[in-house]
Amino acid sequence: MTDDGPPPGDRPTVNSLTTWYVALSQVGFAFFLAICVAIHPGLVLKVNEGGMSNYGVHVKTAVPYTLALGSAAGLTYAAARLMRRTTSPRRHFKVLLRTYSWLTLLTLLTTYGYTLNAPLKYVHVAVGVAIIVFESAASLWMYRALGSLGAVLSVQLLGLGLAALTFFGALHELFLSQILTGGAFAILLIRTCRLLASPLEGS
Repeated sequence: MTDDGPPPGDRPTVNSLTTWYVALSQVGFAFFLAICVAIHPGLVLKVNEGGMSNYGVHVKTAVPYTLALGSAAGLTYAAARLMRRTTSPRRHFKVLLRTYSWLTLLTLLTTYGYTLNAPLKYVHVAVGVAIIVFESAASLWMYRALGSLGAVLSVQLLGLGLAALTFFGALHELFLSQILTGGAFAILLIRTCRLLASPLEGS
């Protein structure tokens, strides 16, 4: 298989598989994260909210947390490999998928040691900031590509605002901001993939 996917004759199957991988990556992320919350809701559902990374440093939630981020990163990267670069939007979306995959993997890898010392914590926080900013910028691009889902974009930007206020200490709504930005991003990601992976969208 080349980087641009299988030959034209296989395109309908590949297009469906690309969208399926992207959808499964986001559903899996939400499913395993929900398991983490069910096991230990007190880590994030409190007045002074922690972030989802807390689940990666606790023994009883480390496995579902790893599956949440690991499946999202792996399946999105697989989808990016299948995406054909036949139009400019598709090329940009392929980069978007790969960037999200790598940032998610970096989030996972920097989670495990971030409580050990300040430098590791700073690295993890920097990756966390990067992925939220990336998801917001990518959401704006996907909204323009779709020409719809303005309400979803508004939720995404609300999450970004909450994340910024939390970062600067004005609020303590980290988990909520992650859910809003990540959830809205997931909806836009799946819808954009369905549009751009369609065989009718330039080939």
